[in-house]
Amino acid sequence: MTTLSNGNQQARIELKIQEDNEYMSEDIETRKSTIMIDTKNNNTQNASTTERLIVAKNLAVSPILPPSSTIPRDLWTNKVEFLLSVIGYVVDLGNVWRFPYTCYENGGGAFLIPYMIFLCVLGIPMLYLELFLGQFYHCGNITLWGRIAPSMKGIGIASFLIVTAVTLFYTTIIAHAVFYLFASFREIMPWSLCTHSWNTPLCSERLRKEPLNNQTIQEIGFNQTLSYINQSKISSAEEYYNIYMLGINRSRGLTDLGYIKIDLLFCLVSIFILMYLCIYRGVKSTGKAVYITAILPYIVLIILLIQGFTLKGSQNGIAYFVKPTFEKLKNPKVWYSAANQIFFTLGSGLSVLTTYGSYNISTNNCYYDALIAVIANFAASFLAGFVVFSALGHMSWRLNKDVKTVVESGSSLSFIAYPEILATFKYPAFFSILFFLMVINLGLDSDFGGLEAMYTALSDEYFLLKRHRKFGMFIMCCILIIACLPTVTHGGNYVVQYLDKFSTGPALMLVVMMEAIAVSWVYGINNIVYDIQLHLGFEPNYFFRFTWKILCPLIVTLLMIFSLISSDKLTYGNYLYPSWSIIFGWCFNMALILPIPIVIIYVFIRYFDSEKSLKEQIYSLFVPTITKQRLKRQLEKRHTCIV
Repeated sequence: MTTLSNGNQQARIELKIQEDNEYMSEDIETRKSTIMIDTKNNNTQNASTTERLIVAKNLAVSPILPPSSTIPRDLWTNKVEFLLSVIGYVVDLGNVWRFPYTCYENGGGAFLIPYMIFLCVLGIPMLYLELFLGQFYHCGNITLWGRIAPSMKGIGIASFLIVTAVTLFYTTIIAHAVFYLFASFREIMPWSLCTHSWNTPLCSERLRKEPLNNQTIQEIGFNQTLSYINQSKISSAEEYYNIYMLGINRSRGLTDLGYIKIDLLFCLVSIFILMYLCIYRGVKSTGKAVYITAILPYIVLIILLIQGFTLKGSQNGIAYFVKPTFEKLKNPKVWYSAANQIFFTLGSGLSVLTTYGSYNISTNNCYYDALIAVIANFAASFLAGFVVFSALGHMSWRLNKDVKTVVESGSSLSFIAYPEILATFKYPAFFSILFFLMVINLGLDSDFGGLEAMYTALSDEYFLLKRHRKFGMFIMCCILIIACLPTVTHGGNYVVQYLDKFSTGPALMLVVMMEAIAVSWVYGINNIVYDIQLHLGFEPNYFFRFTWKILCPLIVTLLMIFSLISSDKLTYGNYLYPSWSIIFGWCFNMALILPIPIVIIYVFIRYFDSEKSLKEQIYSLFVPTITKQRLKRQLEKRHTCIV
């Protein structure tokens, strides 16, 4: 020890690293959040967070390897690629086809008040927390929560199941956009006419300058899910979507989905091939793809907005969108809608943000990343609102109707109402191609994150998948294609809406609530504050501490309760989902979160100690893998040895 006292600082650090490795050999004492690189002999060694701070200025920062891995973890090539990936993920189809309608329905401009409040108290804190956890632990979501506390590993498994279910129906929606993209390469849009073989006598070319089709209405037998317009007419765009593309008239519901549509299957496979080519090399290839997929939607939205301002009647539509109705703020449903919109558009709880963060260095300032992503999300939502309502205002002018009678949301907006408006433009093919390219890119960014989150979660648990990423990713894409087959049948949209309803909802809310509880109460709010200060150089303020510990769990719990008590009957057009399907759907939703209690019970049984009381056994379930107090004792022990 005398030699060390007279030695240089580097020798002291090396000794502390060796002692740290011995100390951290015990599994329960392992944090495994960073590593140190010995620049003299190139040996990789584990280091405590304290030593990480001491030598950060002189030594390279690199993420820790998973326990079973010998392959270094990839990092984002640069900050821009990471930011674009996160922005691309949080700006998705919901910003285009859900936010404008939700804003209009809940008070227009007044809706921005609860929206901004929940953006600050729910959106930013959870985005910030998930990004930091990812870059702190440098591993997939399943491994991450297991490192926080073994009993919390079920959170990661539940998140994995939910993001898998979401990917199934989300990819099918992108396949629909691909179908429309191919159909747009012609002079006259096929959904604007009633002269095709699939059209019925009820078809109406309602936005064309010529008089409406005056064919004699005859009794015909086609699917009940087609919604009637003007009590007797059906728009040509609606028939194109429901009859030609989906073929839903050949299905009678969930019990009779019909056959697989080969053209939709081709579109689905093409999407998976494209996604595989973009992400099979990990963040190195994903980071290059997002330069197009994340930026293009903003360019297209601006072009469509400029075009929309030139349309007659667009001002009326925009006025409906932004006109504040403050009386509606008294309605609790408006506040629920605002929180719900924030909750789902930012994608918390789906493990994508933690996965993207895991490919960052641990000192990356994720606080500013979260702010930038949220601002980009808000800008895209508001921009999309102007684009959509300027077009709907033009539609109301053409039909000589009030704007509120033509407002649509969801797939009806993207595949019926808006394409119908695009067909009236001077260059319909050009604008249709732009629009569906935007829809495809918005969907791809979200699916990139979903696939990466799924594979990273598995590969960090199973070393073989990490070694053979290209082949493993190929197999996973093939499995997902097979799982998606019911969604590309004649009745596939029944399945899509069913999954949309029951794959998230209360299950996803519970996962987010458990994340906040696991970090703030199990791991400890003081520990997470200490870690953030150590790696980012500043502590999160008391607002974030209060939000993570109290406000987020409380808000998400209220959201979960409200969603359960206000659940309406599930319908698609005129099709009412049978009671058995609703019961099965809620059972499916609850099954997604079963890993949480199952893992807790498993850990309790595995580490059962008959010498401890039941109270002590339960308490031990929620003791984090390492605490600030243990780290303090470790440092005191080293200090004594060195001195």
